[in-house]
Amino acid sequence: METATLADVPNTEALDKWLTDRGLDTSTWGEGDTKEVSKFWKEIKLDESGLEVWKTKDDKLQPVRVTHVLRAKVCSPESYERGIFLFNTWQQYGDGRKRTRNGLLSEKLTISEMPLENHLHEVCERAVTEEEMSTLADTLLKIGPGYPAPVYDANYVCPLKVVGEKFVDHTIEVEISKSYPGLLTMYHLYTVDIVCTGLPNVDFNTLEFDHPDKEGNKKLKYVHAWVWLEWVQIQRFLLEGSKLQERKKKGSFDTASDLENWLSQFDLDLSVWGQESYKSVKNLYEELENEATNLELWGRHDGVPLLMRVAHVIQLKVTSTDPRLAGKFLLQTDQQNKDGSHRSINRLLAKKLMIKGLPFGKERWETEAKSVVEEELSYVVDTHFQMNPERPPQIGEHERADAKIKKVEFQDHRVDVEESPSYKDMHTMYHIYNVEVDVEDLPVSDFGSLEFGSGTIRPAKYANGFRWVTWSQTLDILHARIQGLDRLEVSSRLLLDESQANLEIGANSLQSLANAMQRLAGKLPEDDPDVKDAQKRLRELKKGLLGIANLQAKWSSDMKANESASATKMLPPSMISKMSEESVASSKFLEEVSFQRIREAAEGKNNSRRNFDSDLDTEPSSGSITVKATRDVKIRKTPPAGCFGGLCSCVCGGSQ
Repeated sequence: METATLADVPNTEALDKWLTDRGLDTSTWGEGDTKEVSKFWKEIKLDESGLEVWKTKDDKLQPVRVTHVLRAKVCSPESYERGIFLFNTWQQYGDGRKRTRNGLLSEKLTISEMPLENHLHEVCERAVTEEEMSTLADTLLKIGPGYPAPVYDANYVCPLKVVGEKFVDHTIEVEISKSYPGLLTMYHLYTVDIVCTGLPNVDFNTLEFDHPDKEGNKKLKYVHAWVWLEWVQIQRFLLEGSKLQERKKKGSFDTASDLENWLSQFDLDLSVWGQESYKSVKNLYEELENEATNLELWGRHDGVPLLMRVAHVIQLKVTSTDPRLAGKFLLQTDQQNKDGSHRSINRLLAKKLMIKGLPFGKERWETEAKSVVEEELSYVVDTHFQMNPERPPQIGEHERADAKIKKVEFQDHRVDVEESPSYKDMHTMYHIYNVEVDVEDLPVSDFGSLEFGSGTIRPAKYANGFRWVTWSQTLDILHARIQGLDRLEVSSRLLLDESQANLEIGANSLQSLANAMQRLAGKLPEDDPDVKDAQKRLRELKKGLLGIANLQAKWSSDMKANESASATKMLPPSMISKMSEESVASSKFLEEVSFQRIREAAEGKNNSRRNFDSDLDTEPSSGSITVKATRDVKIRKTPPAGCFGGLCSCVCGGSQ
């Protein structure tokens, strides 16, 4: 609504009145750890902060302090190609104090440098050559006993030169200022790749000096330690200490276009969304509106933001009431589509949860478990059933099974983070809720089932295969799958190497053919139709060969990406822990389940011990060792010293 300038607030008193007139009480500014109005006015005078007025949805005026910060991924031309950048691990003050930094090069921007795209090169040069990296030093330089702070050298010339810069993303964070109570602060955070020449090839330190005093002398402000790291490693450090900045859900965006505009501030390749195997922005918008997923923005001011798609999944361990299947559970082995295509599954029954009626309780888990069982196990077929693409099964052609749920027991909650296969460059966090379901009247042998769609006719969507397995059998299946993938990877690499060698031979032969064609064309008239046709065919051949080379490069890149660490390993444990707290089950419910399992385990151990005690007083069979309990044996309810957790009973010789 309004932007204040020095003409509007020429001094501290004018700023104080300006803020008060717009509903902001500054009477407590300067108390405790807060700053006075004069400090804010100085920020405005020095062009470090701006002052704006925004109107809220309820038509209230809200003063907003505005700052701009550059976050730079500094690299050399060679390291940029390999995805390796400089990371500031620690800083040492000029007086010798030291602190962990773990951040990128960070630089405050002035209001006059906005819009950034008009001053990007100048800003990057200033950030690199005039501030944190202005003076290079070796990696062993530290201030300590016998090693005083280095002295500023006015003749030193920074060897670094910015030869390229690439804008990565721009995000905005808004929060109440800790320094100025009641004043919202809007942080404009810009991430930029800066390519420099003159950087050392090994880890190094730099010196940052303060502004000159009246005599022109500069005191040492910081010693910065820089290390070369891969971007994946840097992300891990940057996300440590991150917090949830914003959550987007149903109603956050009016249209899919609004969502696309919001997503465009992040480093996402939206141009490929909706193409090939990727889903579109509209699909993601529908997920939010249907409450199938949420979006969460995590980050910190000196780190790169992480946009996370969040989904919740219930996973069922289905067991049978039939005692002959004791110790076994149901594993979905495969799935046929209605077009006849087939794929291996090898997983427990699972279903995505709609994020409604949070937090979930016992009744909700029972309802969701019943829904999965009815959808997946109601129409049983034999294990060799095959879908007919020309005539898929109809729901009226199959008798409904009479499977009944006898018990539903919530087991635990875990999280898994991976790069989304549906939305390029976005991560998805899956909250997985494990529930054990005891079902009556299921087949005791391996079987199949039909899963039907919605509507009046309701043709079958899938034919699923199921198998009763133990945990050891599940591990065998997993190991066989891993071995198969390992063999496939080895053969794929051999095939890739062989095809690359043949491609090089083909490229050399094609170049020789092009040279021969050029010599031959020089001996014939320019308008000869055979020459023109041959040149056209040659261009088509070159284009085809280039296409094969691009496919091979993509194939090789995809294989390397699969070898890299998963997102779960990339993110620090503390980050995963924070994210996992946002579950659809309340923390109280999860704690109750955990303590219930501990109590059951304790009771089970005590029952086992009591059974053992009673066995001691039985007559031995022939050839066995006689162990006879006497009436002097005592069972202590209070565990003696050294007893682990009070979960066992102690059988002693009377004195204990």
